[in-house]
Amino acid sequence: MGLAGCTGDGGSEDTETEGEGGSTATETDSEGTTVGDAGEEEVTVTFWPAWGGYYEETFTQMVANFEEEHPNITIDMSAQGSYAESRSALFNAANAGNPPDVGHLDKGDAIIAKDSGFFTPVEEVWPDITPDDYIGPAVGTSVIEGTTWSIPFNNSQIVMYYNKDHFEEAGLDPEAAPGTWEEMADAANTIVDEGVADYGVSWPNHNWWINSWMGEQEQFVCDQENGRAGEPTEVYYNSDAAQEVFDYWMNDLGDAYHNPGIKNWGASEQAFQNGVASMHMNSSGSLAYLLAGFEENGINVGIAPLPVPGDRIGHSMGGAAVWVSDKDRSDAEREAVATFLQDMTGPEQQAYYSRRTGYFPSHEESFTILEDEGFYEDNPDSFKVSYEQYQAWEEHAMNQGILMGPASDIYQEVESQSDEMLQGRAISEATGAIKEFGDRQLERYERA
Repeated sequence: MGLAGCTGDGGSEDTETEGEGGSTATETDSEGTTVGDAGEEEVTVTFWPAWGGYYEETFTQMVANFEEEHPNITIDMSAQGSYAESRSALFNAANAGNPPDVGHLDKGDAIIAKDSGFFTPVEEVWPDITPDDYIGPAVGTSVIEGTTWSIPFNNSQIVMYYNKDHFEEAGLDPEAAPGTWEEMADAANTIVDEGVADYGVSWPNHNWWINSWMGEQEQFVCDQENGRAGEPTEVYYNSDAAQEVFDYWMNDLGDAYHNPGIKNWGASEQAFQNGVASMHMNSSGSLAYLLAGFEENGINVGIAPLPVPGDRIGHSMGGAAVWVSDKDRSDAEREAVATFLQDMTGPEQQAYYSRRTGYFPSHEESFTILEDEGFYEDNPDSFKVSYEQYQAWEEHAMNQGILMGPASDIYQEVESQSDEMLQGRAISEATGAIKEFGDRQLERYERA
């Protein structure tokens, strides 16, 4: 279902961008060296993006744009299947001594990637990089302890899809989507009580929702300001804010919530498409293909921001960053990698990626490009909704990213205990177990 209708880009003109090529102009620094020009020597750069499928088509076109502008540089691209698969593939290749030049990793893997010894800071390959050129909500997991280790590539927040026909049938206003927890619970329970659908709302059991709703309450997930001010030693999944999240999920929504399972995005999407649930929450990075698929299947769909507990301050960005492997390179190879990074994360290429997927671009200038061409005005009920949610983001220490070495293991425990709560385990017992497990993992982990 997720691939249905994926040739469109949400209503804008569906044209390719060969030759746009991003920020490819050669720049000269004060010492006379060039940045963004690999010279005339033939060079191959290996690139492993995390996602295949629909996203691979977009990556392939971006690579073609780049190669047209830089005919002496060949990009050997091999798309992986998911963020987890990308991490495993990159680490295994590095262990074997044959990593790609550029990898693509979930932002949650920032600390373990840095500490692995498998990567070199981007600023060492591209000395003139300016982190301020990239959007603030995304830089928090790329610049670590003052060093630019990676470049944000794709950025997302949670958005909600809702079935307007279901809302109308239940006596709800189809043009007024729930914006708060209370409104979402009222709508979800009304839909079930009126017999419109089996469930009011569905989203995958994934840590992103818990972390985001904690952040929206101005609560850190761990100490040291979510690990950005130093090495964290304890998690806060038993805090009052966390308890509020779980109480809302388990009790206020209760049986009106459709449980698709841990990280089962597809089952949640299917529940919405098949009319089993009237609301579905997902990443804005899936907006283009999900919207096209839902509409192709006859759903009168609306899109709205993530419902929040109270005042909206904005939650941590999802998405991923590009990293450079640590290996010997000639000057020409280093320049080729820098040129590739500068182009792929530059204004034009990032604007193209955003149009085709729904991810927020990484480069600040990309938004100006999209605004000037009227992209958001041409898509007022979809991409503009997501963009306005991004614009409402406020800079708080708790929503600029989470830096924990054992994040993957801790998040798995959060999801496992969430599943047990959905099966009836007491919230206090489950959150206590998360706290014990998380603190133990942090105690065992030492940053390099």
